[in-house]
Amino acid sequence: MKEDERAVRERLESHTNDYEVGRKLHDVPPHVTHEVRLDGRRAVCKRATSDEGDPAMEARVMQHLETNTSVPVPHVLVLGDDYFVAEWCDEIPADGSVDEASARTMGAGLATLHAETTFESYGFLGARDGELVLDARESWHGTVRDFLADRRDFLRDGGFVADAKAAADALTFVRECPDLFRDVGEPVLCHGNYLPDHVGRDGGDVTTVIDFEHALVGPGEYDYWRTAIPLCAGPGGVDETVAEAFRAGYESVRELPPGFDRRGDVYRLIVVVSFFRSLRLQRQQTGAEATRTARRFRELVSGTIESIREDCDDW
Repeated sequence: MKEDERAVRERLESHTNDYEVGRKLHDVPPHVTHEVRLDGRRAVCKRATSDEGDPAMEARVMQHLETNTSVPVPHVLVLGDDYFVAEWCDEIPADGSVDEASARTMGAGLATLHAETTFESYGFLGARDGELVLDARESWHGTVRDFLADRRDFLRDGGFVADAKAAADALTFVRECPDLFRDVGEPVLCHGNYLPDHVGRDGGDVTTVIDFEHALVGPGEYDYWRTAIPLCAGPGGVDETVAEAFRAGYESVRELPPGFDRRGDVYRLIVVVSFFRSLRLQRQQTGAEATRTARRFRELVSGTIESIREDCDDW
């Protein structure tokens, strides 16, 4: 029996004797997921493979949304310190493709998530004593500082020295420019990775949303740009049709704050650093490919900072 399967069995058998462990669905650090059956029900088990993963927080977010909002999420069946089991969903697209209609649907769905989840402060989510808890910060600026510091530290401690230097440059810039993070909107629950392969759609409706492992509490515009930047990028640049449809869908439910467009590059900087941390964590590249990507990462960081500095003179 493989070690991954054994680990899943140990967790399931603490709840019931009626279980089966099926195929491995996804194995990208810091999580691994398996198809399982629990008391005769088809389900998914998501388990952390290192301290970088926090399935308990993710499960508490889904439970919070199921109880307090209209956002469709899988029902959590079993929850442990480093894993959860949730009901099976058939609606998630396998290829992650998006067209104009689905972009509009996703925009409206993201805005609904934001409209129905408000918090008193920005900050980071966790699970404690069976509850979803907020590790609050004094401002969105403070939250972004700590967010980037965590990414810098991960890259530095992992031995990615040049990458950590680029992340440190981004952090230094953010520390020097608190005005860029004012008047950004109220704190809401941000999915953090609201991409096509995490959002089930049927016609004009969102049918389910999964993968809340990057969730935090921030302004809705953070989540908007975190989605729009990868969603609308194509081989030839930005797909304006998809971008316009996504925005139209979002604004059909919720207004975007003043200064939203001008802060686009600010969020691009945050997203680039976050993406690169995930890439290194998942160890998806090695050798010459990793070197080329690292060089591109540093160029993106420095170029984005320069672009923001030039625009700041006009604010």
